[in-house]
Amino acid sequence: MVKKVYEIAIMGRATWNLHSLSNEGTVGNVTEPRTIILADGTKTDGISGEMLKHIHAENMWALERDKTKFCQVCEKFRPERADGNPEVRKTKEVEDAVEKAIKCVLCDTHGFLVQVPTVSRQSTIEFGWAVGIPEVQRSTHVHARQAVHTAYIPIDEEREKGKWGREKCSEGDCETKEEDSSLFRIKGKWYCEAHRPTATPQMLYYRPTRSGTYAIISVFQPWRIGLNNVTRKYVEGINRSERYKLALKAYQAMFLKPEGAMTTTRLPHTENFEGTIIVCRASFPAPVISPIKIDYKEEIKSIIKNLEDIEMIEFKSLSEFVEKIRELLEDIPYSIA
Repeated sequence: MVKKVYEIAIMGRATWNLHSLSNEGTVGNVTEPRTIILADGTKTDGISGEMLKHIHAENMWALERDKTKFCQVCEKFRPERADGNPEVRKTKEVEDAVEKAIKCVLCDTHGFLVQVPTVSRQSTIEFGWAVGIPEVQRSTHVHARQAVHTAYIPIDEEREKGKWGREKCSEGDCETKEEDSSLFRIKGKWYCEAHRPTATPQMLYYRPTRSGTYAIISVFQPWRIGLNNVTRKYVEGINRSERYKLALKAYQAMFLKPEGAMTTTRLPHTENFEGTIIVCRASFPAPVISPIKIDYKEEIKSIIKNLEDIEMIEFKSLSEFVEKIRELLEDIPYSIA
């Protein structure tokens, strides 16, 4: 029997080693890691929800082979989404703008904001911060990049052509004549132009590296796929089940291989991902308890005992997570009308 899914919540703890997925920014040659403060005043490491949501969206784009299912903006994975879609911008009524926008897979699932006509649609996929469960190990490493141009070592004294005096080039096999070259004193020795010492400078960069276990929360609302939030009706011609499956597959992909900031040189060493998946079969929101809380699973179990049509699926490893998500692919999105 095919089951319907109203809402899905994913709560878990991911252990990532030696990563730099999300940073405050770069000042000069120093990149600062994200630092967040919890309710009790604890300072810890964090990966922004924006970063996680971007990773999920990029995986949805990559997993969809038929790029014509995206609008011409999302087809190139540009950030403006529906706001850059001329078919949307030329409409006058907001309900028409939404209908045209959500024909695109990404605009439908990940939301958009259009300036003209002024209309927005909230994402069906939500992420909170990935919060480092104290203690996250943090360190800074120096990265040296060799410059391609030649740089000269500073000189102490220079003598023009024909004015060498009693000095000469310290290189024993030098045949440069006084009238053909200037003479330079560098670190107590004299050199002609041909033997003047050079150095390839190093550009030093300071990059953060972190290792730890992170509390992750995410909510997916399949019931809103294909729904025009102005008319409160589903747009015809949209394969809602297909988009539902694509979003779930993107969850699998993002935890199998996290792609964020600086992964070209700091690809995370994923050690484990364990947690729980809450599946709501009727129109009731999924309870979300942060995995920061040690007994968050027990708390959720106590909550759903008093609720109907809610399932709790636990997973103890990344492979189990992939398996449980695969089982949900057999279901279909819930419809409110």
